[in-house]
Amino acid sequence: MNSKSKRQLSVPDRISGLPDALLWHILSFVETLDAVRTCVLSTRWKNIWASVPTLDFDQTSFHDPDKFWAFVDYVLLFRHSLNIKKFRIYMKGKDVDHSRINAWINTAIRRNVVELDLLAGHPFLSKLVELPKSLFMCKTLVILRLRSQFITNIPASGCFPSLKFLHVTFYSNVIESMRELFSNCPILEDLTVDGLLLYGVSLNLNISVPALKTLRIWFDKDGDDNGASSYFINCPKLENLDVIEEFSSTYCWGKAKSLVKASICLPQHCSNRQPSFYRVKSLLAGISSVTDLCLSAHCFEVGSLPAYENLRRLKLVIQDCFCWELLTKLLKRSPILESLVLECEVGGCPQEDSDNDEGSVYEEDSESEEGSEHEEGSENEKRSDHEEGSVNEQGSEHQWNPPDCVPKCCLLHLKIVSIRGFMGERDELEVAKYLLKYGQVLNKMTISMDHLDVNEKEKIYKEFLMVPRGSRTSIVEFI
Repeated sequence: MNSKSKRQLSVPDRISGLPDALLWHILSFVETLDAVRTCVLSTRWKNIWASVPTLDFDQTSFHDPDKFWAFVDYVLLFRHSLNIKKFRIYMKGKDVDHSRINAWINTAIRRNVVELDLLAGHPFLSKLVELPKSLFMCKTLVILRLRSQFITNIPASGCFPSLKFLHVTFYSNVIESMRELFSNCPILEDLTVDGLLLYGVSLNLNISVPALKTLRIWFDKDGDDNGASSYFINCPKLENLDVIEEFSSTYCWGKAKSLVKASICLPQHCSNRQPSFYRVKSLLAGISSVTDLCLSAHCFEVGSLPAYENLRRLKLVIQDCFCWELLTKLLKRSPILESLVLECEVGGCPQEDSDNDEGSVYEEDSESEEGSEHEEGSENEKRSDHEEGSVNEQGSEHQWNPPDCVPKCCLLHLKIVSIRGFMGERDELEVAKYLLKYGQVLNKMTISMDHLDVNEKEKIYKEFLMVPRGSRTSIVEFI
């Protein structure tokens, strides 16, 4: 054996030399099945897995469901009375042993579980599992995720004394008892409700949580909008709101005046001739106190907007069907705006309005009117293409029109403008030029042109050199 081989054999096993507590922490990031497999590495590793405080059981790692059930039983039995910090069960099969699941949950509760993450069975095909009452009275539980629907028989008092984070997933058949969860969490600070609602299914939730600070509402819908969901939000300490909905819902506001940050994503096309327009309008009015707003709205006819008296940072996600009037209105209604981000996304936008309350916006008029509008739109598109280059597919209907007078924010407060995904379209160019020309306190405008070639970038750069600037200290950075 040469000297090099001897040196390789003498290299110490530094990982095995780590303290037990550090090894437990490392193994807490992998599935429990993989943690158990480390027992074959050496005698040092034989029982290390048994003290890992995180248990993560994933049925998809087993070809035989019966072996999965037996494995979970074995691990829980082998650990004896050691505490469990995090307990995750992930099962998507339709055959679920209810009594066994409840036994596992009760075991975790007896071991002072802090975080519980449950997906028990196929969301549409499995029978519902009834959660044990011990879960609601658990004093150590801080984080609870229910990723499939359960039956909940909530006690009248004393529920979730330590729960601060709750994530509930809803599917087609909305379980009435699951709605009661929100009003029985006295110190809950972070709530996420999400899921997939089938055609014709709506969700009506009363979210009255006195200590809630962050609320996320994320829903997809399979099929057309055949009935809007509704949410009553009564959260006096709410600071952060994040909404992503395929179709707009009805928002009723109780006490929610502490909002600081909101992110709203509404893919649905929306005209002021539809009930969905007023649902969106109500949502935007309810968040008018925010200082930070991220808004992704597709073809949305603006109408009147509330005043955003506190808004300092605004991010608009611009789709190819974006109604530029929305930017005009927001600039006028945000007097102390300091930072503006325009993030341009092209493609992937549905071109038809899916709101069935009033039918498609393009189908409401008579055939003759449609024909006339189509011809007029085609002529406008041709004329715009000839004069200004390519425009979005919506033609002249959604072009930028500058405000009648310069918004107060441009004169006194707007200091930073960032345009991401800049494509050199007519609307983008005119908006950038306007802000550069009338931004009297503007410090910096950053324009990202990743999608353009060198010649296009050079042409745009020269065009911006000719734009008069409202601020002597403003700089334009192209990246």
